[in-house]
Amino acid sequence: MKKALPLLALLCAPLVCAANSTDCHLRVGWEEWYPLIYQQNEQLVGSEYSELQALAHDAGYTLAFIEEPWARALQKLKQGRLDLLYGASHSLEREAFARFSQPYRVEEMVLVIAGVPSAPPVANLSLRQWLNEPRADGRPRTLGVIRGFYYGEELEPIVRDPQATAQRLEVRWDQQLLDVLARGRIDGYLLEDSVARAMQRESTQPLQSFGVSEHTEEPMHLMFSRAVPESVVQRFNAAIARRPR
Repeated sequence: MKKALPLLALLCAPLVCAANSTDCHLRVGWEEWYPLIYQQNEQLVGSEYSELQALAHDAGYTLAFIEEPWARALQKLKQGRLDLLYGASHSLEREAFARFSQPYRVEEMVLVIAGVPSAPPVANLSLRQWLNEPRADGRPRTLGVIRGFYYGEELEPIVRDPQATAQRLEVRWDQQLLDVLARGRIDGYLLEDSVARAMQRESTQPLQSFGVSEHTEEPMHLMFSRAVPESVVQRFNAAIARRPR
Protein backbone atom coordinates (compact mmCIF):
# COMPACT_ATOMS: atom_id res chain seq x y z
CA MET A 1 0.00 0.00 0.00
CA LYS A 2 1.29 3.48 -0.86
CA LYS A 3 1.85 5.91 1.98
CA ALA A 4 -0.88 8.51 2.29
CA LEU A 5 0.15 12.12 1.88
CA PRO A 6 -2.81 14.01 3.34
CA LEU A 7 -1.61 17.47 2.32
CA LEU A 8 -1.08 16.49 -1.32
CA ALA A 9 -3.82 15.76 -3.83
CA LEU A 10 -2.97 12.28 -5.07
CA LEU A 11 -4.85 12.21 -8.34
CA CYS A 12 -5.37 9.02 -10.28
CA ALA A 13 -6.93 10.65 -13.32
CA PRO A 14 -4.80 11.51 -16.37
CA LEU A 15 -3.56 15.02 -17.05
CA VAL A 16 -6.60 17.25 -16.58
CA CYS A 17 -6.92 20.85 -17.73
CA ALA A 18 -9.97 22.98 -17.24
CA ALA A 19 -11.31 24.60 -20.38
CA ASN A 20 -9.55 27.86 -21.21
CA SER A 21 -7.29 27.41 -18.14
CA THR A 22 -3.56 26.88 -17.66
CA ASP A 23 -4.16 25.21 -14.27
CA CYS A 24 -3.48 21.52 -14.84
CA HIS A 25 -2.62 18.54 -12.68
CA LEU A 26 0.37 16.35 -13.48
CA ARG A 27 0.96 12.95 -11.89
CA VAL A 28 4.56 12.63 -10.71
CA GLY A 29 6.16 9.32 -9.79
CA TRP A 30 8.43 9.63 -6.78
CA GLU A 31 10.40 7.47 -4.35
CA GLU A 32 12.68 8.38 -1.47
CA TRP A 33 15.89 9.99 -2.73
CA TYR A 34 17.32 11.44 0.46
CA PRO A 35 18.16 14.29 0.89
CA LEU A 36 16.68 15.45 -2.45
CA ILE A 37 13.11 14.24 -1.94
CA TYR A 38 11.78 12.35 1.08
CA GLN A 39 8.95 12.24 3.60
CA GLN A 40 9.05 14.14 6.87
CA ASN A 41 6.02 14.40 9.16
CA GLU A 42 3.87 12.95 6.35
CA GLN A 43 4.91 15.67 3.93
CA LEU A 44 7.40 15.64 1.08
CA VAL A 45 10.48 17.82 1.57
CA GLY A 46 13.94 18.22 0.05
CA SER A 47 15.66 20.35 -2.57
CA GLU A 48 14.37 18.34 -5.54
CA TYR A 49 10.80 18.52 -4.26
CA SER A 50 11.08 22.28 -3.75
CA GLU A 51 12.54 22.76 -7.22
CA LEU A 52 9.77 20.71 -8.84
CA GLN A 53 7.06 22.64 -7.02
CA ALA A 54 8.63 25.98 -7.96
CA LEU A 55 8.91 25.02 -11.64
CA ALA A 56 5.35 23.67 -11.75
CA HIS A 57 3.96 26.78 -10.08
CA ASP A 58 5.81 29.02 -12.52
CA ALA A 59 4.58 26.94 -15.46
CA GLY A 60 0.97 27.04 -14.18
CA TYR A 61 0.56 23.42 -13.06
CA THR A 62 -0.08 21.52 -9.84
CA LEU A 63 1.61 18.22 -9.05
CA ALA A 64 0.19 15.00 -7.60
CA PHE A 65 2.99 12.84 -6.17
CA ILE A 66 2.46 9.07 -6.41
CA GLU A 67 5.01 6.79 -4.74
CA GLU A 68 6.46 4.19 -7.12
CA PRO A 69 9.81 2.37 -7.43
CA TRP A 70 11.87 3.84 -10.27
CA ALA A 71 11.61 0.85 -12.62
CA ARG A 72 7.82 0.67 -12.19
CA ALA A 73 7.52 4.45 -12.58
CA LEU A 74 9.30 4.21 -15.94
CA GLN A 75 6.80 1.58 -17.09
CA LYS A 76 3.86 3.71 -15.97
CA LEU A 77 5.31 6.71 -17.80
CA LYS A 78 5.52 4.59 -20.97
CA GLN A 79 1.88 3.58 -20.52
CA GLY A 80 0.72 7.15 -19.88
CA ARG A 81 -0.27 6.26 -16.30
CA LEU A 82 2.23 8.82 -14.97
CA ASP A 83 2.87 12.21 -16.56
CA LEU A 84 6.25 13.24 -15.20
CA LEU A 85 9.50 11.95 -13.70
CA TYR A 86 12.43 14.08 -12.56
CA GLY A 87 16.21 13.87 -12.23
CA ALA A 88 16.36 11.96 -15.52
CA SER A 89 19.29 11.55 -17.91
CA HIS A 90 18.49 11.86 -21.60
CA SER A 91 18.92 8.77 -23.79
CA LEU A 92 17.79 7.71 -27.26
CA GLU A 93 16.05 4.66 -25.77
CA ARG A 94 13.96 6.88 -23.49
CA GLU A 95 13.11 9.23 -26.36
CA ALA A 96 10.93 6.45 -27.77
CA PHE A 97 8.43 6.87 -24.92
CA ALA A 98 9.23 10.23 -23.30
CA ARG A 99 9.61 13.94 -23.95
CA PHE A 100 12.45 15.76 -22.22
CA SER A 101 12.65 19.26 -20.82
CA GLN A 102 15.71 21.43 -21.05
CA PRO A 103 18.26 20.61 -18.31
CA TYR A 104 17.21 22.14 -15.00
CA ARG A 105 20.29 21.17 -12.97
CA VAL A 106 23.44 19.05 -13.19
CA GLU A 107 24.50 16.02 -11.19
CA GLU A 108 27.85 14.34 -10.61
CA MET A 109 28.11 10.61 -10.01
CA VAL A 110 30.69 9.25 -7.57
CA LEU A 111 31.90 5.74 -6.78
CA VAL A 112 31.21 4.71 -3.18
CA ILE A 113 33.15 1.89 -1.51
CA ALA A 114 33.49 0.64 2.05
CA GLY A 115 35.79 3.00 3.96
CA VAL A 116 39.35 2.16 4.88
CA PRO A 117 40.57 3.72 8.13
CA SER A 118 43.28 6.35 7.57
CA ALA A 119 43.19 5.80 3.81
CA PRO A 120 44.73 8.71 1.89
CA PRO A 121 42.17 10.79 -0.02
CA VAL A 122 41.82 10.07 -3.74
CA ALA A 123 40.17 12.73 -5.89
CA ASN A 124 39.46 10.57 -8.93
CA LEU A 125 39.84 7.04 -10.17
CA SER A 126 39.07 5.20 -13.39
CA LEU A 127 35.79 3.30 -13.12
CA ARG A 128 36.78 1.05 -16.03
CA GLN A 129 40.05 0.14 -14.35
CA TRP A 130 38.39 -0.39 -10.98
CA LEU A 131 35.76 -2.71 -12.47
CA ASN A 132 38.40 -4.84 -14.16
CA GLU A 133 40.76 -5.12 -11.19
CA PRO A 134 40.16 -8.22 -9.07
CA ARG A 135 39.58 -8.01 -5.33
CA ALA A 136 42.37 -8.81 -2.90
CA ASP A 137 41.09 -12.39 -2.73
CA GLY A 138 41.30 -12.74 -6.51
CA ARG A 139 37.56 -12.77 -7.16
CA PRO A 140 36.01 -10.27 -9.62
CA ARG A 141 34.48 -7.13 -8.16
CA THR A 142 30.70 -6.69 -7.93
CA LEU A 143 29.11 -3.32 -8.70
CA GLY A 144 25.72 -2.45 -7.22
CA VAL A 145 23.30 -0.86 -9.70
CA ILE A 146 19.74 0.45 -9.37
CA ARG A 147 17.13 -1.35 -11.47
CA GLY A 148 16.02 0.76 -14.44
CA PHE A 149 18.64 3.46 -13.78
CA TYR A 150 20.52 5.07 -16.67
CA TYR A 151 23.99 6.23 -15.63
CA GLY A 152 24.48 8.78 -18.38
CA GLU A 153 26.18 8.85 -21.75
CA GLU A 154 29.70 8.58 -20.30
CA LEU A 155 29.20 5.95 -17.60
CA GLU A 156 26.44 3.71 -18.99
CA PRO A 157 28.72 1.94 -21.54
CA ILE A 158 31.24 1.25 -18.76
CA VAL A 159 28.66 0.06 -16.24
CA ARG A 160 26.99 -2.26 -18.78
CA ASP A 161 30.18 -3.31 -20.62
CA PRO A 162 29.74 -7.05 -21.37
CA GLN A 163 33.54 -7.42 -21.60
CA ALA A 164 34.13 -6.17 -18.06
CA THR A 165 35.18 -8.81 -15.56
CA ALA A 166 33.07 -7.24 -12.80
CA GLN A 167 29.67 -8.63 -11.88
CA ARG A 168 26.55 -6.52 -11.23
CA LEU A 169 23.91 -6.77 -8.55
CA GLU A 170 20.61 -4.95 -9.17
CA VAL A 171 18.66 -3.41 -6.30
CA ARG A 172 15.49 -1.32 -6.15
CA TRP A 173 16.67 1.89 -4.51
CA ASP A 174 19.60 3.80 -2.97
CA GLN A 175 19.34 2.56 0.62
CA GLN A 176 19.59 -1.05 -0.52
CA LEU A 177 23.00 -0.28 -2.04
CA LEU A 178 24.26 0.69 1.39
CA ASP A 179 22.80 -2.48 2.91
CA VAL A 180 24.34 -4.90 0.40
CA LEU A 181 27.68 -3.09 0.66
CA ALA A 182 27.62 -3.56 4.44
CA ARG A 183 26.96 -7.29 3.96
CA GLY A 184 29.86 -7.61 1.52
CA ARG A 185 27.65 -8.59 -1.42
CA ILE A 186 29.00 -5.71 -3.54
CA ASP A 187 32.32 -3.86 -3.60
CA GLY A 188 30.94 -0.45 -4.52
CA TYR A 189 28.20 1.50 -6.24
CA LEU A 190 27.66 4.69 -8.22
CA LEU A 191 25.49 7.39 -6.71
CA GLU A 192 24.76 11.10 -7.08
CA ASP A 193 27.34 13.08 -5.10
CA SER A 194 24.79 14.94 -2.96
CA VAL A 195 23.04 11.66 -2.05
CA ALA A 196 26.35 9.90 -1.37
CA ARG A 197 27.48 12.69 0.99
CA ALA A 198 24.21 12.46 2.93
CA MET A 199 24.64 8.69 3.24
CA GLN A 200 28.20 9.12 4.48
CA ARG A 201 27.09 11.56 7.18
CA GLU A 202 24.41 9.23 8.52
CA SER A 203 25.93 5.79 7.93
CA THR A 204 27.27 3.77 10.87
CA GLN A 205 29.83 2.16 8.56
CA PRO A 206 32.80 4.07 7.11
CA LEU A 207 32.35 4.98 3.46
CA GLN A 208 34.63 6.56 0.88
CA SER A 209 33.50 8.26 -2.32
CA PHE A 210 35.64 9.04 -5.33
CA GLY A 211 35.16 11.11 -8.43
CA VAL A 212 35.22 9.09 -11.65
CA SER A 213 37.78 10.15 -14.25
CA GLU A 214 35.58 9.10 -17.20
CA HIS A 215 32.71 11.27 -16.00
CA THR A 216 31.81 14.96 -16.07
CA GLU A 217 28.68 16.59 -14.67
CA GLU A 218 25.51 15.13 -16.18
CA PRO A 219 22.58 17.39 -17.13
CA MET A 220 19.33 16.40 -15.45
CA HIS A 221 15.97 16.71 -17.23
CA LEU A 222 12.30 16.42 -16.46
CA MET A 223 10.92 13.44 -18.37
CA PHE A 224 7.31 13.60 -19.57
CA SER A 225 5.07 10.86 -20.92
CA ARG A 226 4.43 11.13 -24.64
CA ALA A 227 0.74 11.33 -23.69
CA VAL A 228 1.53 14.79 -22.29
CA PRO A 229 1.23 17.54 -24.95
CA GLU A 230 4.40 19.20 -26.18
CA SER A 231 2.94 22.52 -25.03
CA VAL A 232 3.28 21.35 -21.43
CA VAL A 233 6.98 20.67 -21.94
CA GLN A 234 7.40 24.10 -23.51
CA ARG A 235 5.82 25.78 -20.50
CA PHE A 236 8.21 23.96 -18.18
CA ASN A 237 11.13 24.90 -20.43
CA ALA A 238 10.13 28.53 -20.12
CA ALA A 239 9.94 28.14 -16.33
CA ILE A 240 13.40 26.55 -16.28
CA ALA A 241 14.80 29.42 -18.34
CA ARG A 242 13.44 31.90 -15.79
CA ARG A 243 15.00 30.16 -12.79
CA PRO A 244 18.11 31.84 -11.29
CA ARG A 245 21.38 30.05 -12.09
